[in-house]
Amino acid sequence: MSAPPSDAPPEPTAPTRLAKISSACKILPASAVVQVLGSSSGTKLKARELPVDKSDGEVAYTCAYGKDGQEPFALTVSTRPDKAAAARTTIDNIAAASGAETTPVDGVGEAGVGYVSDSIRIVVVTLPYEDDLRLVLFAAPEIVPQDKLVEVVEQVVEKV
Repeated sequence: MSAPPSDAPPEPTAPTRLAKISSACKILPASAVVQVLGSSSGTKLKARELPVDKSDGEVAYTCAYGKDGQEPFALTVSTRPDKAAAARTTIDNIAAASGAETTPVDGVGEAGVGYVSDSIRIVVVTLPYEDDLRLVLFAAPEIVPQDKLVEVVEQVVEKV
């Protein structure tokens, strides 16, 4: 016997997270950056995938966003194999290494922090994926408020 049809609406499903990350620009297109950060009508940014960085067992994908030869925005998504349990410790270490005054980023990923270094505002969050730890970092000029960077990072966290 099958269950009778239900009048209840289907449960909402969370977006599917990527099992494997292969590009930062595919995760966050330039149009999404413009939409969140706001702009004058007609502002167009171009996204440029930078070479993959593989060091210390970590794999990092970076996308730079800009126009007219300037790329003031960047997204880096990296994976640290077998480090899922180190989400909070990793953020604490990043905060300490920044040498800057930091602000916690709550409610996004497992742990997060924001800070300004050399006139660049940075927001970085960690989130476990199976046994691995994923880091999402977005950087923009200091003039951009931290809450706007957090909005951008939230879009990425949904996917990774």
